[in-house]
Amino acid sequence: MIDVYSALGVHPEASLKEIKSAFRSKAKSRHPDVVGGEDEGMRLLLEAYRVLSDARARREYDRGRLRVVRSDAPGSFDYRAWLMERLGNPEYVAKLVFYDLLHDLEDEALELYETIRHRNDGRLERFFERPEAMDAEFCIAEEYASRGRFQEAYRVVKKLIGMEQRQSGFGYFYEVVLLRFRRLVLEELGRSVAPEDELEILEDALLLRSSAENDAQFLRRAAEISLKLGQPDQAMAFFERASALKPRLPGLKALVSRIVASRVAVT
Repeated sequence: MIDVYSALGVHPEASLKEIKSAFRSKAKSRHPDVVGGEDEGMRLLLEAYRVLSDARARREYDRGRLRVVRSDAPGSFDYRAWLMERLGNPEYVAKLVFYDLLHDLEDEALELYETIRHRNDGRLERFFERPEAMDAEFCIAEEYASRGRFQEAYRVVKKLIGMEQRQSGFGYFYEVVLLRFRRLVLEELGRSVAPEDELEILEDALLLRSSAENDAQFLRRAAEISLKLGQPDQAMAFFERASALKPRLPGLKALVSRIVASRVAVT
């Protein structure tokens, strides 16, 4: 695997603007017209730009920072077995969670994580750099969601958003985290419960103030549920808050028409 950051000459925390600027600058010097034909360096440059200009691809590449030495070779040191012998110490449990996530042992990672997730001395960020710890817990949330355990996934992502609000750890990947939170609330978790329970979930998510986009969509959905429950006044209150955040949010015009019609019907 090539070092995509070195290929572009940018640091690992470079912004998308810096990445684009570096690519344009280097691409000019590697253009076929300049070097006199096809150039391997140009192909590497294009591959580096492809990875770093796409948030998901870049994040997958960056997960390499979490790698640990594999123990696949015959006679090699069995790191996992060594950790397993030390599970009385939360530090080694945390390290084993990391190891298992990166070695296709997701069920084992979840089981271990659940033994330390409520312990202050078991917080992953105590034993790893904060961004890496947050990355790992986001992977945990994804594993919960893939198993239909949306409540657990919601709690983990909610915790991570709170951590990010206090001090940045996700950086450019935060937009992906916010989108994942929105999907959990509006699709996976919310739509699987009764309207009254979904409304409680939305109100809880709103307390986090994760982003204007998220909150506007949560408020729109809360207005729709309130209307369904025969509470047009509450629906209007939610609508007005959503409109204040995102006046052009799709669906708002049709929604307010329905709310007004419901109010008229009640009177």
